[in-house]
Amino acid sequence: MNRIKIKLISTLLFTCLLLGAIVYLMTPHMIKHELTEDALKPTIRAYQQTIGQYQQAHPSWGTPQDAKRFALFAAAHLDAESKPQASHQIDSLVIDHNGHSLSSTPDHQPGDKISLGIFDDPEKIKIDDKIVAYISPIDEIPLSASDKTYLHSVEETLQFSLLVAIAMILPLAAWKGSQITRSLNQLIEAVNRMAEGDLQQQVKINARDEIGLLANAFNSMNTRLVNAYRELEESHQLIEQQAKQLKELSIRDELTGLYNRRFFNEEAQLLLSNATRYQHPLAVILADIDHFKMINDNFSHTIGDRVLQQVSEILLREIRSSDLVARYGGEEMVFILPNTNQAKAIEMMDRIRRRIEQHPWHKTAPGLAVTMSFGICADNSVEQLQARLEQADQQLYRAKHEGRNQVCVNQ
Repeated sequence: MNRIKIKLISTLLFTCLLLGAIVYLMTPHMIKHELTEDALKPTIRAYQQTIGQYQQAHPSWGTPQDAKRFALFAAAHLDAESKPQASHQIDSLVIDHNGHSLSSTPDHQPGDKISLGIFDDPEKIKIDDKIVAYISPIDEIPLSASDKTYLHSVEETLQFSLLVAIAMILPLAAWKGSQITRSLNQLIEAVNRMAEGDLQQQVKINARDEIGLLANAFNSMNTRLVNAYRELEESHQLIEQQAKQLKELSIRDELTGLYNRRFFNEEAQLLLSNATRYQHPLAVILADIDHFKMINDNFSHTIGDRVLQQVSEILLREIRSSDLVARYGGEEMVFILPNTNQAKAIEMMDRIRRRIEQHPWHKTAPGLAVTMSFGICADNSVEQLQARLEQADQQLYRAKHEGRNQVCVNQ
C-alpha cells in the first residue's frame, strides 16, 4: 500500500511541476504576442488606407514597379497624421501579395522579392476582403516599464499558484488512497459474486502496481470463463435456431411463404377431428387463380411468380390467426377455417375475392388483371378431410365453369 501512495504523490508532484513550468514559460511569450498584434493594428489600418488610395490612382498592383511607386507614394501620404497612435511602436516589414517589399528596411529595398516562408504567421492586409499585402514585425516589441511590471506580477502569481497546488497534493493523495481501497473492495466483491454463480465480472482498475496486476489477472480469467460459457450458450441457441429454420423450411412453400400441402394435410386433419368431436363448424375452401396459364404466357413466368406472391400476401392479411392457408399445388390454394359456418365462410372468401380483384395489378405489369375463384365445403356431416376437399373442388369447378371470379358453395 505504501508503494501505491508514494507513486501517487510522486506523479501528482511531477504533473504539478511540469504544468507550472509550461505555463510559467509560455505566459510571457503569449503576452508579448498579444502586444505585438496590438502594436501592428494602427500600421495595418494606415497601410489599408494608403494602398486603397494608391489603387484608385494606379490601374495595376502586385508588380515590382508598383512596389517602388507605392514606396514613394506612401512616403508622401503615410505620415504621422494618417497613422493612429499605438501604445507600442514596432518596426515591421510590408510586402504585397506577390512578395514584393513595399517599404525600406536594413535588409530590403522597395520592389525586392521576398519569400513568404521567412515570415512567422504574418498579418494580412485586406481591401474588400481581398488580400493585398502582408505585414510582419522585424524584431521583438520593446517592453515599457508598465509591461515589465505586469509580466513580473504574472510570474509571481504563477509561482504562488504552483506552491498552492503542491500544498494540496498531500490531502489529494490521501483521497486517492481511499479510492484505491475501494478498488480492492471491488475486486473482493467481484470474486464473491463469481463464487455465488454470477459469472460475468470485470474490475475496472487500470494500473501496473500490485492491485492492477491482480485485477488484470482476474479480468483475463473471467473473460475466458465468460467467453467459454457464452460460446456454449450461442452454440445451443444456434442449434435451436437452425432446427426452427429447418422445420419452417420443411412446412413452408419457398415461393409464396404459405404452408405446403403436406403440412396442411397434417394440421387440417387435426382441426377437422377437433371440430367433429366438439360439434364445431369448420369450412374447407379450395381457390384457384383464374387464367393463370395466360398470365404466364402473356406476361412471363416471372410476372406469374409475382402474382402468386402478392395473392399469398393478400390471403395472409385477410385470414384470421386461427385459420390455415396453404399452397395446394401450382396456382391453387387451400383454406381451413375453424369455428366458421357456411355463411361466414362465404362472407370471408367474397371479401378476399374483392381484395384480389381490386388490387393495383397494373403496378406489377401494365394491363395485368387478376381474379380468383373459390369453392367452399362447410358440410359438418362430412367427417373425412378428403371428402370435404373433393366437395370444395367440385364447387371450385362450378365457379370456373360459371364464369370465374366468384365463390360457389353447396346449395
